Amino acid sequence: MNRRFSVLALILVFATAAFALGEDGLWWGFHHDSRVPDNYLGVSKAAVYEAAIHVAPDALPAPDAKVAAVRLPFQDVTYIDSLTLWFTTELGTENLVSVFVGKPQAGWNVVELAQPCPIPAEGCYVGYSFKVTEANELSNRPLIMCDDYTSPDGLWLRIASVRTYADWYNSKRYGALAIQLLLQSNQLPTDAVAVESIYSNNVVAGTSDSLRLTLTNYGTASVQTLQYSCLFGSEQQLGSCDVPLPISNVYGQQAVVDVPVTAPLATGRMSLSFTLTGVNGHDNQHQHNAALSDIYSCQRKAHRRTVMEEYTGTWCSACPRGFAGIARLKRMFPEDFIALSVHVLNGDPMDVYYDYYYVMNTTQFPSCRFDRGQLTDPYDGSFVDGHFHADLPFLSANRILAPADLSVEAQWTDETHTTVAITSTTDFVFDDDECRYKLAYVMTEDSLRGPEGDKSWYQRNSFSDPSLAYYVEDDMQPYVNSEGTFLTDVIYNDVVIAMSDVRGIEGCFTGPQVAGQPMSHTYQLDVPAISQDKSNIHVVCLLIDQQTKLIANAAITQVGENVMSIAEIKSKQTGYNTYFSPDGKRLNALQKGLNIVRRPDGSILKILH
Repeated sequence: MNRRFSVLALILVFATAAFALGEDGLWWGFHHDSRVPDNYLGVSKAAVYEAAIHVAPDALPAPDAKVAAVRLPFQDVTYIDSLTLWFTTELGTENLVSVFVGKPQAGWNVVELAQPCPIPAEGCYVGYSFKVTEANELSNRPLIMCDDYTSPDGLWLRIASVRTYADWYNSKRYGALAIQLLLQSNQLPTDAVAVESIYSNNVVAGTSDSLRLTLTNYGTASVQTLQYSCLFGSEQQLGSCDVPLPISNVYGQQAVVDVPVTAPLATGRMSLSFTLTGVNGHDNQHQHNAALSDIYSCQRKAHRRTVMEEYTGTWCSACPRGFAGIARLKRMFPEDFIALSVHVLNGDPMDVYYDYYYVMNTTQFPSCRFDRGQLTDPYDGSFVDGHFHADLPFLSANRILAPADLSVEAQWTDETHTTVAITSTTDFVFDDDECRYKLAYVMTEDSLRGPEGDKSWYQRNSFSDPSLAYYVEDDMQPYVNSEGTFLTDVIYNDVVIAMSDVRGIEGCFTGPQVAGQPMSHTYQLDVPAISQDKSNIHVVCLLIDQQTKLIANAAITQVGENVMSIAEIKSKQTGYNTYFSPDGKRLNALQKGLNIVRRPDGSILKILH
């Protein structure tokens, strides 16, 4: 038999109220973030939706916690009405609590209970219903989901007018509903933050630097300040810092935070022990408050270049925004950004899927990784609002100190221009008895285009659809203002056409690495039949960390001819390379940008460093 709650009055509270921010409790749900997610579910028609999660007391961070409010997310509410929040111990029976809200707002809708409500011992369903009055691009999928979390308690769904869902349906393959409950309990900790990992593992000896940490909030207070202890080998230091963007009081809310430290004077590999001792000036109440890592204290800072590996296809109608994102990053960071456009699947004439399979690891298109880190979008980044944000994940990757300076040169092996001879130089900035890195080489070509009338080269484009008109910046307008669903005369740049093992070449480094003693490696790549103009071919060298599988640094060069057209460059035959600026000035080493290199055999190469 159902146990009835006492009758409760409920009030809709919008985001301007302090209570809506949940400053007197802990938001809990299957979605561990304060932002509204961008994963949607629906049946693409006008209908009445009923959806719920099941909540058991032992699933809560405090079994005696009471629910003080519920917040419900919506992407767009133009054609949504009759929102009702309800609680029940058994689906399909009379509700224990029911409140009619009416017209919701876009974003979070916070429904406050007149007094906190306990979860029954047998658990209960917390759900909501609403009506979609007309189907359009946004109301077709009105349920907002968190697809990175699945649970048999995360989604119960009923849509009476749709045969498949006419009865209550439970499935975890769609993810979990992104609703959240505001919990209150004396057993909930106030200041409790777990240390998940340390990202940055390189510092420059004796300088002011920072460690990048992943932190998770489990407390009822938003995280404003941190107090911590660092042990570099045997050298200890204490520190504190503000959190620029406070970590909200959502159970499981994660954030990446940079904490300032002073790097040790010693160089080389050493152990690092980091302990988050305090939060907001109080003792940290979470037991997992520490992390261990190896750290590399470097003699100097190496030039870091960050690689975007973009996963795309001519068949992908959203992929033109990758064109715009790459072009924008090239303009913003010309010396530090390298693009690899990886075309795959579905008849794309530039397909390299089977060569890139082991590192791609995604079915989302377009998508990308910067230095093989977290999957993101090549234009949107992590924010879908019609504006460019891909510079944020780029900067996050590019700030990590590189373990070595890296340069690469490439030239044709003979006049047939069918094979490229590659030489890379890796100059590590710290000593290590065991080199943990591998090299990989990728050949790219610019200005690829298909034969006239060859539809396999046509690029699908969805941005001419009026429903996607929220892409408002200038670099997206060629795609927004195009006619039809295909771009028929696209010039493709940065296209990956050949490569070594992109996971890294076995045995490319032998022996220990010694700072200041460059290590050279040679390799050859054949030019594939897809190539159209060999003057547009580049070679990218990747330095890959064998332990993390991340790209630690990169370099790019255009394949050079053995030309002797720079008459002002004179040097004697020596047993080593000599370097010159484009105007003929002698250099001690490679500089940023274009370099002229005279090799011991007298040949001259142009190298982008």
